Amino acid sequence: MHRHRLKPRELGFAYTAHRMADHVAATLNSNQLFSIRDDEVLKEGRRLVDFKYFNVRPWIVENIKRALRLGLQNTHERRVLDLGTGFGYFPYVCEFMEHEAEAPDIEGHRLYDRVIAALGVNRQHHRIQPFKPLPLSDNGRFDYITAYQIAFNRPGLPGAWGPSEWAFFIDDVLENQLAEGGQLHLELNWPFKIGDWYDDASRRLFDRYNARRAGIEIDIYKR
Repeated sequence: MHRHRLKPRELGFAYTAHRMADHVAATLNSNQLFSIRDDEVLKEGRRLVDFKYFNVRPWIVENIKRALRLGLQNTHERRVLDLGTGFGYFPYVCEFMEHEAEAPDIEGHRLYDRVIAALGVNRQHHRIQPFKPLPLSDNGRFDYITAYQIAFNRPGLPGAWGPSEWAFFIDDVLENQLAEGGQLHLELNWPFKIGDWYDDASRRLFDRYNARRAGIEIDIYKR
């Protein structure tokens, strides 16, 4: 999670999210989730950092706020693609708000696989790689494509994407995935090096797509 400036709109989202969170949490099978937690924490190869997501309510609140920032409370039956969904709380919230969500992520993360199955999220296995298109959905294009806490690109670290990789990814999303009027929303995970999030060439590329950039956030619209 990261901090947004405390603007009136954000305060409103926080208030609404906290009110909604109990209703969303009431639909979860908490006993099943905590049984998964208690089983997985004893296994070899587990990453303890992943267990923070079992602190359910704050993450439900955060993902409700994400949905509110996109305006999902003002629309109905929109199609959402959440790239690298992790635990799957965001698509779960989208479904709670009566939208249709799909949630690709990499194969082989046992903890995430079990939680996703428990939540009943529509999840497909896919690894995002440079210069490779996203798989096409059998159900058509998406109104929103999101990626939160992005791990497929880490600025300042080996393998970070430059303008060529980003251009391929964005063109694929705009040409093959997004519906007319759709929105691509990206939020980087916090890199180890705090500072500007993109090199100059990548920033110029985003500007060519008329992207709205704010810190780690990027929004691109299909007009």
